[in-house]
Amino acid sequence: MLMCFITMLTAQPKKSNAVERANTFAVFGGMGVHMVSAPGIVEYINSVSTFAQRVNDFGAAVDFFGGVEFPIDDDWGVKLEHSYLFKSYTVSGNLGGTYDIFYANQSPSVIVQKIIVGKGYFVKLGAGGGYHFGSLIEKVSTFGTTTEYSASGIGLTIEAVGQTAFDDNVYGYIGGSLGWEFMSDLKENNGKKLTLPNSAKTVSLDYFHAGIRFGMNYYF
Repeated sequence: MLMCFITMLTAQPKKSNAVERANTFAVFGGMGVHMVSAPGIVEYINSVSTFAQRVNDFGAAVDFFGGVEFPIDDDWGVKLEHSYLFKSYTVSGNLGGTYDIFYANQSPSVIVQKIIVGKGYFVKLGAGGGYHFGSLIEKVSTFGTTTEYSASGIGLTIEAVGQTAFDDNVYGYIGGSLGWEFMSDLKENNGKKLTLPNSAKTVSLDYFHAGIRFGMNYYF
């Protein structure tokens, strides 16, 4: 992945704005698409849905992200980021009706970056994490009920990001990342935990994700 970024960025034609600029303070934002494996959620959905609508271990989720980057020196920087990842399912219940399940994760993170600077581009290799906050909303048409659950825990991520110059201050952003969310069991405000039907087994919001992101950086 890193070699693809470097090849793409360095293969551009020479332009007047293709200069090797300093890594200065920047703001950024964009969106990404991830393949997510949330085994607890998948097991729960498959336990309440018909056999014909069982869901796969991995599914596509979307995230929106933004934040700021601070240089430490020419070779290192720190990124403060907030991302919002979400996914939804609609399945037929094995007792009739439908289940609409929507889960999301608010993920503030601190990421340390190794900076590689070139003429008209940056490559940034990062690792970090933060304390994250998840939620799940379940609507069951059979009973006409809507139940909200929450969870929290530590999230970790590693990433490789390529940024290529559009002008002196604006850079395009493409990145690939891997992440792990170590979340608590889902529970209602009253403390009641989400469990599998006819079981005491609780459902957590743990998940793994791998994805690609696109966005923009603005350097000051």
